[in-house]
Amino acid sequence: MELFAFSLAYGIILVARNSAWLPDSWSFLPVVETAWLNLLLVVVLVAWLVARGTSLALMGLKSLPEARVIVRWVVIIMIVDGVATGIATPVLESIFGVRQPVSRFTDVPGNLSLLLTILPLVWLIAAFGEEFFFRGFLLTRLAELFGDSRWAWGAAVSIQAVAFGAIHAYQGSVGMILIGIGALVYGAAFVLLGRNLWPMIFAHGINDSLGFILLYAGVIQA
Repeated sequence: MELFAFSLAYGIILVARNSAWLPDSWSFLPVVETAWLNLLLVVVLVAWLVARGTSLALMGLKSLPEARVIVRWVVIIMIVDGVATGIATPVLESIFGVRQPVSRFTDVPGNLSLLLTILPLVWLIAAFGEEFFFRGFLLTRLAELFGDSRWAWGAAVSIQAVAFGAIHAYQGSVGMILIGIGALVYGAAFVLLGRNLWPMIFAHGINDSLGFILLYAGVIQA
């Protein structure tokens, strides 16, 4: 019930955001827009789990690993993700005949004040919020639902990757698939690391921060 309820709520928020059903006044910042609602849901989820006596360590928020362990795994995750998506990008662009759109981010290039405002929110909303919800909560609960076997964890990794790609529909077919591939890498790393979420949080935050910095500098064209 918990899995269904929060997944449904997350989906409803996304549909409302992408369908312009929410008041314009709720979108207080370019790029971020109403993504803060998803973070709010994650905060409610965390409070719900704590109130029920569920250990957050079961959702990946275990003790912070040693710095060298985090650095090693962040580098591995980012390299594997970069190689996988780097190989897939030209293939997908050839198949679909389009590039991954980044029109949502047209306010970022050359706008230093916006960049400096966005970066902390990237770590809160994307790095922490998305990693906790998709890798920590959704993946873990799906694996438990499927029987907690090796097959169950494999299926859960795959399903959360599809879901994570789908929520980035605004980046088009190419973007959804590339982000789904990245989610496979992050999900597999989460399981291989004994379900410790911190390396994924750091990798996600660094990856997205670099993306926005390159957008700001004009290296990536919006």
